Amino acid sequence: MEEKQPIINAVPAGIDGCGHYRIIQPALIMQQLGADLTLSPAAHFRTFGQNITWTQRMCNTSLLERMVKYKETTKQRFVVDFDDLLWLYEGESLPDYNLCRAKVNSVENTAGMAKYLDKLADKVTVSTDELKKSLLQFVDESKITVIPNMLAYKEWYHAQSPRPKKDIFYFAGSYTHYDNVNKKLGDFSQNLVHFLGNKKVVVKSLCPYFIKPEINYKASRLTTYANDFWKETRNVDFIIAPLANNVFNKCKSDLKYLESAAVGRVCLVSDFPGSPYSGAHPYQKIPEGTTTTGLKYIVERANEHYDEILKYQYEYLNKRWLDNNIGLYSEVLK
Repeated sequence: MEEKQPIINAVPAGIDGCGHYRIIQPALIMQQLGADLTLSPAAHFRTFGQNITWTQRMCNTSLLERMVKYKETTKQRFVVDFDDLLWLYEGESLPDYNLCRAKVNSVENTAGMAKYLDKLADKVTVSTDELKKSLLQFVDESKITVIPNMLAYKEWYHAQSPRPKKDIFYFAGSYTHYDNVNKKLGDFSQNLVHFLGNKKVVVKSLCPYFIKPEINYKASRLTTYANDFWKETRNVDFIIAPLANNVFNKCKSDLKYLESAAVGRVCLVSDFPGSPYSGAHPYQKIPEGTTTTGLKYIVERANEHYDEILKYQYEYLNKRWLDNNIGLYSEVLK
C-alpha cells in the first residue's frame, strides 16, 4: 500500500539566519520537488488541514505550553528544529559577551523544555552532534536527527576568481561574537587582535570596537547576502571565523566555513577540542592559545598552501549542498 504524502506546514521562527537556512531554504526546495507543503510567515501557526507542523526553537515555557495545547487540538505531529544552544548544558549556555544573552532566559528555557518538549516534539532535528547531546536531557535519542547546516546551490554557487594576494582579512560575524557595549573581546583572543592591528581588515555590518576597518560594508538582507558576500570578498585573501572555547560555541555549526568555501576564499578558523571547525584543513586552523608569532606563521603557511586549502574547502562543501541532501528532511518529515 502506497504511503500517503504528508501535508506539512513549515513555520520558521524568523527570517534571519536560522529561519532561512534551517526552514525556508529546505521548504522551498521540497515544494519544488512536489511536497504538499505550505510555508508560513515567521511564527504564524495556522491550520489548513496539515498533519505535520515543522518549526524551530521551541524553548520558551509559555510558548511550549501553548503549542502543546495547539497540538492536542489540531491532532498534528510536530517536528522541531534547533540550531543554537538556548538552554543549559553542562551548566552553561550563552557566554557573557553574546549580546543575545539579555533576551534569552536559559534557566527558564531549560525548565520549560524539561516539562513540555517531549510532549510537543514527535521528532527533533539539530544542526550538530553536540546539540544532540545537549537535548538528551529532554527527549529520547530515537527522536533526534542531526541535519548539518547546508547551502542551497541556486543561492550559493559562484564563479571562482583569483585571490588578490594582498593579505587582506574579512570578518562578517555578528554582535554575538563580541561585546561593544562592555568592551569584551569575546571570540577574539588578545593575540589575534594584536596580530590584526597592523593588517588590512574588512568588516561587514557592526564593527568590533577593537578593529579599525579598511572598509565597513553595510549589513545585507538574506535575499542578497550570498551575492554580497561573494562581491565583498573579491579583494580579500582570508576570511576569519574566530570562536572561543566554550559550550555554546561547541554546539555551533560550521556555516561560515561553508560560505567561505562557496566564495573561494580561505577561512582561518579557531581550533580547540570540540570546535565546529574540527573538519577544516590543518593549515587553516588556529589552535587555542596561539601567539602573535604563531599567527604570523599560520598565515604564511596558509599563503603557501592556498590552492591546496581551497581545493579541500570545496570538496568539503560539495558534500553539503542542500539540493543533494534534501532527502534528509524528507525522511524526517514523513
